[in-house]
Amino acid sequence: MKKVLFTLVGLCFLSSTMLWAQELKPQGYFDRDTLKVGEPLIYTLTFRYPKNLEVVFPGEADQYAPFEYLDRTFAPTYSDSVYSYDSVAYQLTTFEIDSIQSLALPVYVINTNQEGEADSTTIYASIDSIYLDRLIKQMPDSLALKQNTSFRDVALQFNYPYLLVALATLLLIAVLVYVIFGKQIRRQWKLYQLKKNQKKFQEQFAKALEALRKSPNKRRSESTLLVWKQYMERLDQMPYTKLTTKEIVNSPAGEPLQQDLKAIDRSIYGRHANGELIRYFEHLEQHTNHRFKQKIEEIKNAD
Repeated sequence: MKKVLFTLVGLCFLSSTMLWAQELKPQGYFDRDTLKVGEPLIYTLTFRYPKNLEVVFPGEADQYAPFEYLDRTFAPTYSDSVYSYDSVAYQLTTFEIDSIQSLALPVYVINTNQEGEADSTTIYASIDSIYLDRLIKQMPDSLALKQNTSFRDVALQFNYPYLLVALATLLLIAVLVYVIFGKQIRRQWKLYQLKKNQKKFQEQFAKALEALRKSPNKRRSESTLLVWKQYMERLDQMPYTKLTTKEIVNSPAGEPLQQDLKAIDRSIYGRHANGELIRYFEHLEQHTNHRFKQKIEEIKNAD
């Protein structure tokens, strides 16, 4: 009887989710009609939705092709008795040379089933396009050349054989250095990259955690968790940003984090904020520092 009841509830939940996806439509648009290659532009994504829904906008890890992500700015959420309104301005650029370039970003509506597991429904905005302003419009079919028959002194020809000998000598030295010291160089480079990423993570995470302490809410919790996932993805070479909490804790690397990740999920997707939320995020940071030290030792002890 319970299985039948859960099935009926699940079907109702799925039907309502599909209805949302049909009725709700985010709006996305560029701030201009044309741009030049490499020039920054603003793409604004807005969404009006029932205030009881949990909505997540695209972040740095999402796809923006043919554009490249630079930054984003959130506008404060506006709500009335029925609806909420969110707006995010994305700073993008492009290095593609197609004459017309288009973009349609999604929003993610978070759904939680009866068992407490969360997934999301993706709703895309309508496609908006922008035209590329080319600096070189069109080459002429023929060129009018000017004749100049007066004598002009020309510098002596460069001695290319000497240049080739010098380049070959430098190349030989580089190969010898790589053969003799290549292992040490690669090890030091890995350590440098590891420490650089760790320092960047600590700065970003501390900033996100401080904002969460001052004004705890679900959006800041989700943003802080994303900072942690993105760094752990590089550190452990495991797709944390694409995995659910259940998949992470079921992996060997995520087993020690089971209690903390589930508590944070309850705060993000549940109806009540967890009073010990900051402590759980601090546990994640301690785990990250421990994994960082392990990685340092693994690189130092590698053959």
